[in-house]
Amino acid sequence: MRSTKMSPRGRWSAITAVAAAAALALTACAPPGASNDGDNGGDTGTLKVGYISPVTGNFAIAGQEMVDGWNLYWEINGTEVNGVTVETIVEDDAGNPETSLTKAKKLVELDNVDMVVGPLLANTALAVAAYTSTVDVPNLHPVAAADDLTQRSANDFTVRTGSMSGSQMHYPGGVWAADEGHKTAVTLCPDYAFGWESCAGFSQGFEQNGGEVVAQYWYPNGTSDFSTYVSQIQSAGADIAFVTTAGGAPGPDFLRSFFGLGLGDSQELLMNCCSLDQATLRALGDEVLGFHSVSNWAEGRDSDTVREFNDAYAEKFDGKIPSLNVAGGYMTASLVASVIEKNGYVTGADLVAAISNIEMEDSILGKAKFDEYHNLVAPVYIREVKKLDDGKLYNTPIETFEAVDQWLGRTPEEALALPNYSQDFQGLE
Repeated sequence: MRSTKMSPRGRWSAITAVAAAAALALTACAPPGASNDGDNGGDTGTLKVGYISPVTGNFAIAGQEMVDGWNLYWEINGTEVNGVTVETIVEDDAGNPETSLTKAKKLVELDNVDMVVGPLLANTALAVAAYTSTVDVPNLHPVAAADDLTQRSANDFTVRTGSMSGSQMHYPGGVWAADEGHKTAVTLCPDYAFGWESCAGFSQGFEQNGGEVVAQYWYPNGTSDFSTYVSQIQSAGADIAFVTTAGGAPGPDFLRSFFGLGLGDSQELLMNCCSLDQATLRALGDEVLGFHSVSNWAEGRDSDTVREFNDAYAEKFDGKIPSLNVAGGYMTASLVASVIEKNGYVTGADLVAAISNIEMEDSILGKAKFDEYHNLVAPVYIREVKKLDDGKLYNTPIETFEAVDQWLGRTPEEALALPNYSQDFQGLE
């Protein structure tokens, strides 16, 4: 599964004829009944997209970035593809599952959207996917990592287009920590599905490779003062601490507490994608140089595809560097454009099937494809914060685990027979 060799260089998909980076070959099989000649077969020439994301509240930074990535693709390439115009309606769920479900119903039943993209958080994503699958509306997930989106609740209308399941993304982090010689670990994750699954993935990777998780701590969403949790990490005395947040304010907030209690030079730390993303790097600057994280996105990867994407985002957003949230939104838009380019207007289960048949030799996430449960199989990167030649901070890969799937070394049947991850069940023997 693992390789320290980076994915092959190349161009990633910019699907339309005007796209500047259209050098990557995508292979997509046409879904049953779909037109291959661009004829919409009498259907509307507009594909209406409902986009749900938390653009206010504690996760507003991450949520807005997810929307920005989606919009960036269409701004670069145009909203008309093969005679079909893509129209987007954005709704804010503020990270609340009830609000998210209400917005999904509004988009489907009042706005008559052809598909729903988002939302961001695991609990909101599970609520929306449970609804959209019952009304035969495709639900595309750029960032949401809830395992069951593509496991126990997998269906013909749900596809994870820019992220991985929470346990999948973090399992290689545990393998890496053990391989680095760490014998004991302590974990800190948010107290809901994403956190349980993230800690479970890390813990299994760590213990399967000779380590021992000596303590696990959980914090509620909305936490801003992490000093109590940092004190618990310090008291645990473990070789390494694994810390997860869902993006937004909690990443910088945790690290301010971590530095405030003097652990910056004494406690080895591995963070996740979102706790050490670009928003955190911008907030804390050189304080986080050399810090490590695990993610399926690495903005400092040595790839022309990544550099072109970074440059396009920087040009639009005042020199900023894109996070996983931006990458997930952009990649989702590209996949939708790819399907329209090949098939014309298509939605429903056919859209999800067509996306799931796409293989990417070097997407912005690396070499990627989908499994039969509509989940990405792609690289996971161990990243180190480095200052590159332009003087900016990047999460740069120091080790790559290729073609990581969502089963953590089990067969799908074995994995699906296990209970859902929780505080009480982390998949450890």
